[in-house]
Amino acid sequence: MLLKKQTVWLLTMLSLIIVLSVYYITAPGGTDDLAYLEAGKKSGKEATVSGVANDDVFTALRLERDEVRDEMSADYVAVAGSEDASAEVQADAWAKMTELQSLTMQESTVETLIKSMGFNDALVSTMNNEIKVIVKADKLSKKEVVEIMNVANEHLGSNKTVAVEYHASK
Repeated sequence: MLLKKQTVWLLTMLSLIIVLSVYYITAPGGTDDLAYLEAGKKSGKEATVSGVANDDVFTALRLERDEVRDEMSADYVAVAGSEDASAEVQADAWAKMTELQSLTMQESTVETLIKSMGFNDALVSTMNNEIKVIVKADKLSKKEVVEIMNVANEHLGSNKTVAVEYHASK
């Protein structure tokens, strides 16, 4: 029964991704108006600060992140539900899927904490040993960047590099 619920959830998420993809592709405007500005370093960790001029960037990045996660989750479910796979391989697939779900929840927590700092929106994405944080703000002070980096390190691991960007509000 659990596998059926997860399959329904996965299909629902994939449908949502498809709908958002179609919207993003057909929406007016594009990503041609992106601009990035690089800043210095703080505490040995690289802090990249950039500004972006298009509101669809948050939607596109969330969609891209969720697509990758959904594909990984689907692969883990397929392996875990496979009768051909050994019990050890199935257990490993379930463990990786649980770890992926935990990471997603931690990122959501960090996004909420960053929003509570006074930002209109935040996006957190963790890949390998890098945490990418994008906030909606007209500009970021060095103090705000350090605070964001501290929140990300506290909840997602201090051994990871944190890149902080901002998305200019219109």
